[in-house]
Amino acid sequence: MRHKIDRRKLGLPSDQRMCLLTNLARQFVRHGYVNTTLGRAKEAQRIVEKLITTAKKDNLQARREARKILVGHSSSSPKPEKLLAGKSEDDKLAILKQRSLINGEDLVAHLFNHVAPRFKERNGGYTRIVKTGQRRGDAAPTAVLELVQ
Repeated sequence: MRHKIDRRKLGLPSDQRMCLLTNLARQFVRHGYVNTTLGRAKEAQRIVEKLITTAKKDNLQARREARKILVGHSSSSPKPEKLLAGKSEDDKLAILKQRSLINGEDLVAHLFNHVAPRFKERNGGYTRIVKTGQRRGDAAPTAVLELVQ
């Protein structure tokens, strides 16, 4: 029996599980949907729903809470300003495309400026899970987590 068991472990240690769910949430905010297994989609849905509810407040504390998930701490990677200093516009664009330096700050801005305002009048249920069959390799049930509307 699963009494008092709140979350799915997804067969991963806790640090790897949190990284996986954080990356799923980032991809969801960036694209508006994510295609993954059913268990992962259900766990990512919990995080994304809370993110959107937090973003609807649109104050400094809400932005800080969203940054905890979407930005994280990437102090080991070089700052984009240092990589792009002294480069031409074409080189800058090529570096940005190659390294995907869209960081969490852009995701936070996108969440607060584009995603959350769509749901100002809605009291929850911002996402839906659509089952898409089974994965070919291991027959794991797959699903798409997407925004409603």
